[in-house]
Amino acid sequence: PDAVQAFLADKSPQALEKVVDELLDSPQYGERAARHWLDLVRYAESNSYERDGTKPFVWRYRDYVIRSLNNDKPFDVFIREHLAGDVIGRGDPDVEVAVTFLVAGPFDDVGNQDAAQAALIRANALDDMITATGSAFLGMTINCAKCHDHKFDPIEQKDYYRMRAAFEGVSHGDRVLVTDTERRVFEEATRPLNKRKERLGKR
Repeated sequence: PDAVQAFLADKSPQALEKVVDELLDSPQYGERAARHWLDLVRYAESNSYERDGTKPFVWRYRDYVIRSLNNDKPFDVFIREHLAGDVIGRGDPDVEVAVTFLVAGPFDDVGNQDAAQAALIRANALDDMITATGSAFLGMTINCAKCHDHKFDPIEQKDYYRMRAAFEGVSHGDRVLVTDTERRVFEEATRPLNKRKERLGKR
C-alpha cells in the first residue's frame, strides 16, 4: 500500500518508468516470474506415480530460474542452457543445473523388470522431454507426431523421432554439481581414505 501511495503521489513524468525499474530490480521479481516458467516446464519436487519419491535437489533448478530472471539473462542463452547446460557449461554448476529441465517432469522409477514395460516407461520419459521442449520453447505440440504426421502443424512423424534421438542419451538421476577446482580439492582430500579403503578391501 505504501508503494502504491508513493506512486500515485509522484507527479513527475518519469514516475511510471521509475516504479517499473524498481519492481524489475527487486529480487521478488524473479521469484514471481519464475512461478509461471516453472509451471510451464512441469517443475515438481516429487516424481509422481504410485511411489511419488521426492527429488531432493531439484530446488537448485528453481533457484537457477529465479537467478536467470533477476539477472536478465538473454532468452537464447537460457534456452541453450536448458537443453545443453552440462555440455556448454561443464564445470560451472550454475549453468549445468539448467538441464534439470529435461527430467523435471513425472518419472516412473518403479524399476519394472518386464522388458516390454521397461521400454514403455523409457518411451514415456522421452516423450515427456519432447513434449516439454516443444511446448516451452516452440509453443507447439510436437508429441502429436509420435503416432502420425501432425494434423495441424508441419511436423512429420520422422521429426518426432529425430527429436527423440537427440534426447536418447538423457537419463534420470542425481549428480554432484561442483566446479573443477572443488572437484580437485575433494579428490585430493579423499585420496588417502580411498587408498586405505582399497587396502582394507584386499584383506
